[in-house]
Amino acid sequence: MIKKYPTAVFSAVVDGFKLSRRCLGVAMVCLVILAGCSRSVTVTGTVPTPLVTELPIVVGVLVSEDFKSYVHAEKLPRGGGQWQIEVGTLQTRFFDALLNELFVDARWVNEMNCDLAGQGLGSAVEGCPQGYVQLELKEYAFLMPELSGLNFVSTSIKYQLTLFSDAGDVLDSWTFVGYGKSDIGAFQAVEALNNASVEALRDAGARIALEWPKLPGVAAWLQSHRGTMDG
Repeated sequence: MIKKYPTAVFSAVVDGFKLSRRCLGVAMVCLVILAGCSRSVTVTGTVPTPLVTELPIVVGVLVSEDFKSYVHAEKLPRGGGQWQIEVGTLQTRFFDALLNELFVDARWVNEMNCDLAGQGLGSAVEGCPQGYVQLELKEYAFLMPELSGLNFVSTSIKYQLTLFSDAGDVLDSWTFVGYGKSDIGAFQAVEALNNASVEALRDAGARIALEWPKLPGVAAWLQSHRGTMDG
C-alpha cells in the first residue's frame, strides 16, 4: 500500500529540495569567483646576462634571505583581485650569473668578513674579496590593463646596489629601476605578468652592466685596482 502524504507536506519537501540546490549553486559560484580573484605567480624564465668584459676582481655579495625568497602580495582595486608574485628565486639566480660575468668571482657571503668569503655560489678563488656589493630589492610594482586602460601588463623593480671596500667602508650607493612590459593580447594575464617581470629583471641587469661602473665611487674603486687588472 502506497502511503500518501498531505499536499502541503509534499510541497514543503519539494520547496526545501529546490532551496538546497539553489544554495549549493550559489556557494559554488562564490567559490569560483573567489578562486578567480586570487592569483599566484612564480616568475620563471631565462634571463640572459649582458655581454661584458670580465674584471679580475673578487667581490663578496650580500643579500638578505628576504631577497632570495621575495614574494610581492597586493590586492588590486576595482575587483582586480589578490595577487601573490614570487620573484626571489629567479632574481637570485639571475644576479648570481650577472655578477659572476662582471667579476672573476662573486661569492655570496653572510658578512663582510674574509673568514666567511669562501661561502656562496661563486667559483673558488684564493684570497679575500677586494670589495663587497650589497643588493636590495626596494620595490616591486605592476599594472594590469583593467587599471591602466592599456593593452599590456607593465612591471617595475627598484633595487639599491651598495659598494663597500674590503674594509667595509661605503664607496657608493645607487638606486635604479628595471622596467618591463608584455602585450596581453597574445597571452593570458598571468603569463603576460611573468614575461613583463622577466623583462624588468633583464633591464635591471643591463643597467648594472652599463651604468654602475661609471658611478664616481665605483669608477674610483675600479681605478684603484688597475694594477691588478693590468697584471
